[in-house]
Amino acid sequence: MNVSTHTRLTAWITMLRLALGFYIYGATVLEVFVYYPSWPYITGGWRAFKQSVDELIIPLYVVPTFLVYIPAVLMFWFRSVAIPRWMIWASLILLLIPTISTLLIQLPIQFSLEADFDPVTYERLRYTDLWYRQPAAFAGVLLNGWMLLRILPDSTVPYAG
Repeated sequence: MNVSTHTRLTAWITMLRLALGFYIYGATVLEVFVYYPSWPYITGGWRAFKQSVDELIIPLYVVPTFLVYIPAVLMFWFRSVAIPRWMIWASLILLLIPTISTLLIQLPIQFSLEADFDPVTYERLRYTDLWYRQPAAFAGVLLNGWMLLRILPDSTVPYAG
């Protein structure tokens, strides 16, 4: 692979990794601060509500959450020299923490809530999500921003305005 091809591939992989990372964090914020808090206000048709929203969450949130691992891993071989390897490792770990927590903790709670809304189970979901997933997700979006700032050209031209 020649240098030009490697450089273009690096740029695309980095862009895809950062774009998916920012997208996933935005979806996470909506889930945690909009979707979950609306649950206690659903007074009828809980099962239908949950089922219809879950059908949207899978393609719009779950799929991108797993797709981000492809460019995240590829960045070990295709990354800008401005991004140190430790950032790639940290980024991958910060992706894994919420994924593992979701698979082992939040999904079983979600499944138990499918049949009927239970306030105690709901509060356990909110608590585990807030303390197990969100700190890593927030640190991950900060790391994404830091990576982005490292690859942007340093401009010495003053801003007008």
